[in-house]
Amino acid sequence: MGKKIEELNVEVDELALSLVGWQVENVRARLVTDSFDDTHFQEIVVSGTARFLREDWSDRFSRDEDDSYPPTLLLGLSPVDRPELAVYTYALLETIRKAGKRPVRFSRSSSSWECSKPVKPEKIKLQVTSFDVSETDLDLAWPSAKTRPLPVELIDETAHEGVRLKLTACDATIVGKKRDASLQMRLGGFFEFGSAKELLADLFAVDSWRGDAPEDEHEVKAECPFEVPLPGLAVEVLDESDFLLDKREVSLYGRIPVGEGAALPTRQPRWIAQFPFDLDELSGEPTRVVVRVLDAEDL
Repeated sequence: MGKKIEELNVEVDELALSLVGWQVENVRARLVTDSFDDTHFQEIVVSGTARFLREDWSDRFSRDEDDSYPPTLLLGLSPVDRPELAVYTYALLETIRKAGKRPVRFSRSSSSWECSKPVKPEKIKLQVTSFDVSETDLDLAWPSAKTRPLPVELIDETAHEGVRLKLTACDATIVGKKRDASLQMRLGGFFEFGSAKELLADLFAVDSWRGDAPEDEHEVKAECPFEVPLPGLAVEVLDESDFLLDKREVSLYGRIPVGEGAALPTRQPRWIAQFPFDLDELSGEPTRVVVRVLDAEDL
């Protein structure tokens, strides 16, 4: 019996952080193991310092009109050999005013998990990163040894062409046993966008009162600046009979800004969305998931 504390390696995704204005220093993590005979309880504790450099946040896809909050600083946790089980959760949610004024200390602890054989530090991947837009409801938790993937069908129902949601990760996994089990969705990718003319056409298509979208380059520039909201998602959980057990709509609350003179962002925005469905609250057993990509006005 006793407590064992081991250092964990932390990966700092410096490129992703720098793109959204974050500077992270002195990040450390510990794996704490409490042992009682053949039963072990483990948790991860992370500590670090972050500062927000507003001048480095050049491409802004947030929909926060007064820019009071920067993109969220996130922690990513997964087994080294199971990256598809990566969980991202908030490390720090702070205003630009405070995080930009001075370095801010942060500390996060994972939920504790029970095991018969302790997880070794080298089996754990821990990362500090950020995305242009993110929506995550998952806790910082080590995945259960019992997992089962579900098939996912992707259906694009968008009508606009100016902004396209692209998926690089789309996983649905049942994690845990019986009453403690949950269906965890892990979605992520980036957004492609077209020319200022194509983006303006999307805006005019939504606001029918505007009439026909300008075709001439000078007319397009005369409409600047403007912004076009990002598409979102609807996630449907179905049973074997195609009965809809639950549904969640995901609006990422972002936009593609078009500046004066039809100036476009210099890069594509990255996004992530993660959230659970509690199996104990469903009226049947989920067997598949349908992910629908929807225009912003349909959410």
